[in-house]
Amino acid sequence: MLFIAQGVWAQVRFDVPLPKSLRTVSSKDNPDRKIKFQTGGNIGVEIGALMGLQIQPKFAFVPIEQLAIGVTATYVFRWNVPMKEVSNTFGVSPYVEAYLIDRQLVLHVEYEFVNFPVRKYDMYGNEVERFRSSSHVFLVGAGYRKDLTEHSSISTVILLPVYQYNPDGVNYYGAWYTPIVRVGYNYMF
Repeated sequence: MLFIAQGVWAQVRFDVPLPKSLRTVSSKDNPDRKIKFQTGGNIGVEIGALMGLQIQPKFAFVPIEQLAIGVTATYVFRWNVPMKEVSNTFGVSPYVEAYLIDRQLVLHVEYEFVNFPVRKYDMYGNEVERFRSSSHVFLVGAGYRKDLTEHSSISTVILLPVYQYNPDGVNYYGAWYTPIVRVGYNYMF
């Protein structure tokens, strides 16, 4: 996302043309091209007993203007407030987004696979076991999208985990009602 922001900033600030490989192909130049692509990223915040900062670069194809099908890579830096611990989580998430009402309303469905650290304690608060576990989560939510230019936009979505499964019995989102707020930037080409 930083590279995209720097490229957009350089283009606006210094009027530097984008490389040919990143330029949007107009319908006049390529009338057969029907699928567009979208790239960008999200920055997310988790609020609750487990606080976290989430960074997600993403890539999607857009078969029609009202639909994006893509995948994100996930990195989450989390703070466990009651235990005063920090941890790192990694994951991958295929997703589908629908854009309704003049492409401003965003409906988002996502399958998230995450790998995260688990620490177990005895009744005296001493750590007895530490391992990494994986969790399968379905997230659904809605949000708002605003076009910045013909090809770029920002969006905000609020997601809720509606289903979780972990073979170890430790779910990634301990409180299922914890909302996840993501703010994202998209560039369509």
